[in-house]
This record gives sequence, C-alpha cells and structure tokens, in this order.
Amino acid sequence: MGFIEAIKICLGKYAQFNGRASRSEFWYFCLAVVIYFFVAGLLLGMTGVSDEVFDLATLVLLIPIFIPGISVAARRLHDINQSGWMQCIFIPGFVADEFLGTGWVIYALTLALWAFWFSQTGKKGKNRFGAQPRK
Repeated sequence: MGFIEAIKICLGKYAQFNGRASRSEFWYFCLAVVIYFFVAGLLLGMTGVSDEVFDLATLVLLIPIFIPGISVAARRLHDINQSGWMQCIFIPGFVADEFLGTGWVIYALTLALWAFWFSQTGKKGKNRFGAQPRK
C-alpha cells in the first residue's frame, strides 16, 4: 500500500472504528500527521505569531485529524487482535503527571508499549474483528 492510498483509506474511514488496519496504513497516516504539523508549524513560525496564537492554531489544526487518528489506531489494534480501547493506556500517565508530577515514567512505558503493539504483524486470516486487511 502506498502513502497516498493509505491516507485516502484513513480519511475515507473517518469515524469507522470497526474492522482492521494494516501496519502500512497506520504508519503512513502517522507520517502524514507529522508532515502536516511540520508544514503548519513552519508556516506559522514564518508568520511570527505569538505563542498563544500558535497554540490555538495547533489545536484548530488537530481537530480534522483527531477522530481519524483514533479510528485508525483502533483498527490497527484490532489487526493484532486487541481491543481498540487499549489506546486508553495513556490516560494513567497523564493523570499521574498532573497530580504526582511523575507521569512521564508511566507515559514513557506506555509509549514503548504503544510502539511495540503498533509494530506487530497482524494476525493472519480472519480474527474476531474481521478479515485480514490488504497490505
């Protein structure tokens, strides 16, 4: 699967949380998000906006990719036969950081687990979430 095709699939399945997503579909979407924010940050930085405007613009730019990001991550977890709700492993890290100031440790561990899961080869054939995605 190519870069453009993967992005079209992710945006076409904007809020589809069922089914499965291949590794290439997920990682190409992540690459597109990085490029999207790099270009946006570069353009905003060149205009010399204040930090408050920059933060607000970043939030506004996050809105159109937030739901597709969650849905492709859920479908990717389905491909390795995990629940899409496993994305919520980041929440304890955020809560611990806010209240204890030590959440970065938990956050680092969950980030490592997240990277490990999303790098796994999907289950061959059909699983409880549907048919194997096209590569």
